[in-house]
Amino acid sequence: MTASTTKHWLNRERLIVYPCTVALVFTCWVVYALAWAENGVDPVGNPLGYDFVQFWSVSHIGLHDQPVLAYDVPYLTAVERTLAPTQNGILPWRYPPTFYLLVLPFSLVPMPLAWAAFVLGTLALYVWVFRQAIRIPLALLCLAGFGPLWFNLMGGQTGFLTASLAAGALLCLKTRPVGAGVLIGLLAVKPHLAVLFPLCLIAVGAWRAFFAAAATVTVFVLISLMVLGGDTLAAFLHGLGEAQRLLEVGNSPLGKMPSVFVTLRLLDVPLSAAYAVHGMVALCVAWLVWRIWRRCADARLRNAALMTGSVFISPYVFDYDLVWLAFPVAWLTLHCMETGWRRFEKELLFLFWADTLFIAVLVQHTVSHTTPIVLGVLLWLIYRRAMTPPDHDSARLAMRMRTS
Repeated sequence: MTASTTKHWLNRERLIVYPCTVALVFTCWVVYALAWAENGVDPVGNPLGYDFVQFWSVSHIGLHDQPVLAYDVPYLTAVERTLAPTQNGILPWRYPPTFYLLVLPFSLVPMPLAWAAFVLGTLALYVWVFRQAIRIPLALLCLAGFGPLWFNLMGGQTGFLTASLAAGALLCLKTRPVGAGVLIGLLAVKPHLAVLFPLCLIAVGAWRAFFAAAATVTVFVLISLMVLGGDTLAAFLHGLGEAQRLLEVGNSPLGKMPSVFVTLRLLDVPLSAAYAVHGMVALCVAWLVWRIWRRCADARLRNAALMTGSVFISPYVFDYDLVWLAFPVAWLTLHCMETGWRRFEKELLFLFWADTLFIAVLVQHTVSHTTPIVLGVLLWLIYRRAMTPPDHDSARLAMRMRTS
């Protein structure tokens, strides 16, 4: 094998140029939005920190009124309009009391300051956890060009926090199982993203982490109800039904929701069929992740499968939740670098990166989302690697080195 045939178009130079270009474009947009904003509204008419307006408003209600009123859509909308009079649509509060407890202090400071502190603080945590997982400087540069990171940053959303909790728990599962369980329990702020964690803990018999997670959830819920009142839990559960109804009739931001269910509904698949297919996909994903955790000894591949599978489970997943996927891509890349790349793996990972970069744009110019397809490809790549005996990959790498 000649030197020329071993070269790949996705080389180190392009891995520097592409992410830097994306990061520069997004940075210019952020600077433009901040510099030309008027009365807290960006040049295209959206409030700065669009989603964070909701968080600050809920905090204001919780500290100055009856906390349960945050789940009253007209009442919350009236408070939000005091911050963002030009806001289009409504931002109903659908989070559990656990997350309500977390955002409660936000309105103690002005909204712009709270927004900056929350976003930059959770971003710093996210980058730190990513650095603990992937100790390669080039990986941080690639992370800067990851589209969902910027979606989360500009919207002031929760993705950095939940991804940090999930990845942090997986990183310390073996050495600090109780601490890992506590971090998993804290994912009760967005429980639909944590469904696969108990399954995987059972698969490997991580009982200390399992019971620590259960205890953390119990204490977390009890404290939130003591502070906010038991009626907030009832209001949250009632709101879930309304959220489901709005999703079914298409009154949710479907362009930002790349789940299997939404993808099928955008293709005009009947409601019952969309639910059935989504449910079958979720069960299949759960089985694949269970199988990987039962049979694969490589923690990186197990962790990659869990974080990838987690975004498949719920129909209610947003583009900013995809910041979770930087970790599985990085873990899979490390494994491939050590054991040798297989045909088309680099191309498929690049396709995944490009698709997550243009989620909202693609759905406006195509009939539906393509993200579930590339997510399925990513999980398949992880599964194929996880089910390959370690000595098989080592033999392939040795053969490649001898023939090059």
